[in-house]
Order: sequence, then structure tokens, then C-alpha cells
Amino acid sequence: MNFFKELEAFFEWMGETKTPISHSAALLWIYLLWRNNACALPTLQGQWLWRVQFYVRPELLERTLHTTYRNVARYRVELVNAGRLSYQNARRGRSPGQYTMVPFAPNVGPEALTDLTGRPATVYVVKDLPEADSPPVDNCP
Repeated sequence: MNFFKELEAFFEWMGETKTPISHSAALLWIYLLWRNNACALPTLQGQWLWRVQFYVRPELLERTLHTTYRNVARYRVELVNAGRLSYQNARRGRSPGQYTMVPFAPNVGPEALTDLTGRPATVYVVKDLPEADSPPVDNCP
């Protein structure tokens, strides 16, 4: 996935969505996007592939967003209900929560690969779109 394209698509979605999310939920999504980008795996060809599932400790979210665990959970529910991510619970203080970002790009999908250390990893890869389904190249005036 491309960090800047996903961020741009997120802001476009924010302006068009019928079910708006709070500013704090938007901040959480942007932080999770950055975190997922930071967890990307390098390939032998020099590409960086984003993990489909990644982990973030609840305490880190509380500290980064300067809020309580209860608020982080509320913002996360907003994003899950809006269809922007999925989440599996963590036990506070013990294990991190498992996040899955829902990409905006229509040509991105999960694929099981082997990372450079030989371990299996499920990452997002760019898939070819049929010509008719290609998004516009430039939508700015």
C-alpha cells in the first residue's frame, strides 16, 4: 500500500462519508496507518510490503493520543463501524491488540509470502486491475 495515497483517500472519504467519525477517531486511524507503514516488511527487490495484521499495545495508544484506554476503545469502535479497520481484543497490559487496516486502493489485496528471515507473513500486494476499473489518473483541477 502507498502511505500517501491511503492518507489522501482517507481525507476524501472523510468528506464524502454519510457516517462521519470524530476527529479523535480520525487521529487514531492516521496513527494506525503510520504504525502499519512502520511495520512494513522489505523484499529482496527493495519493495516494502504492509502487513495485513499488525499489533499495537493499548498503553502506546493511550500515551500517543494523550487519552484513556476507554476513549481509545470508543474511537476504535467508530472506525470498525465505519468499515475502516478490524480489531481483535488485547488484554490490557499483557498483549497488544491486533489491527487490520481496510485499504482504500481497489487493487490491493492480501497475499501470503515469506519474509527475508524465512517466516511466513500475510502482506498487502498490488494486484492488476482490469482496464475498465482503473481509477482516474488525476482528479485535481
